[in-house]
Amino acid sequence: MAFNLQSAIDDLFKPPSRLQSLVDRAVSPNRDEPDLALNLDICDLVNRKKGNYAHDAVFGLLPYVNGRSHTQAHLALTLLDNLIKNCGHPVHFQIGSREFLNELFRRFPEYQPIAPNPVHHRILEMLQEWRVTLCQRSRYREDLQRINDMYALLCRKGWRFPRIDSDNIAVVLEPETTLKTREELEKQDMEAMQAKLQELLRRATPRDLREANKLMKIITGYEQSSKQRDYDQEWEDELQALERRIKLLYEILQTAEPGRSLDETAQDLLAKCSSTNLRLKSLISEHNDAGTDDDDVEEHKELARLIYLSDMINDAVRAADDLQHGK
Repeated sequence: MAFNLQSAIDDLFKPPSRLQSLVDRAVSPNRDEPDLALNLDICDLVNRKKGNYAHDAVFGLLPYVNGRSHTQAHLALTLLDNLIKNCGHPVHFQIGSREFLNELFRRFPEYQPIAPNPVHHRILEMLQEWRVTLCQRSRYREDLQRINDMYALLCRKGWRFPRIDSDNIAVVLEPETTLKTREELEKQDMEAMQAKLQELLRRATPRDLREANKLMKIITGYEQSSKQRDYDQEWEDELQALERRIKLLYEILQTAEPGRSLDETAQDLLAKCSSTNLRLKSLISEHNDAGTDDDDVEEHKELARLIYLSDMINDAVRAADDLQHGK
């Protein structure tokens, strides 16, 4: 059978039918409330399939966001929010594109009316969330500057933004206390570059193709990035930051009164340290399962340090429990 180039190109760029059917179900006009389980299934599909799935999921929602039904628009925005909070940079890169932002705000009037409709209110709220989370704390925030640009444009036109829920802000990004090893950081960066490359090739403008060519050379190791990361130093910084948090928790516990509830700062630190300890125990278990070379001094040092940090947290948790029981 002869190879059909046009057919291959068409197959590459057509929307995944399973994805589109799931999106259509999630924003069905017969639905009054979001189906979180279905939305998370869509997120899982995007994460597993990669490729153009992030683009097709995000852009497939825009007709519903800009449609006449406010109910469907809210369902679509809820699914978009779920994608942003569960699918990482492949989706973040899409919402930071000029193409997406222009389409998202296409039906906004030039200036803010006295009472904007609920859909516009939710979009403004989401843009504000992205600006104070992704644009400030994302590891790849240089790819998201158009979000800041759109915010600045709307401010110049007199648009006022609603206050945002701090709980929503907290889950847009992974917790700052999440420990990631050198290997995990490197894998995360590689996946982000691959997602960006996929989108540059999909758009295929001359400028995008030039940038894609540079990115392919970095991914294949032919060239080094101008922003080469030191993963050993990043890992060291993470461990040092964790140790500082644990010591701060100890200091607070030493001045706390037995039998009284811990203040908000202490409770927050205790919760973060306890959560991080689960990760530490997982890393310790992985080290033990993999085994270490008797001659590998650095491996033994790292394992001992992880155990030391985990023991410190265990001691702090016990001390906090004793205080709350009046001991």
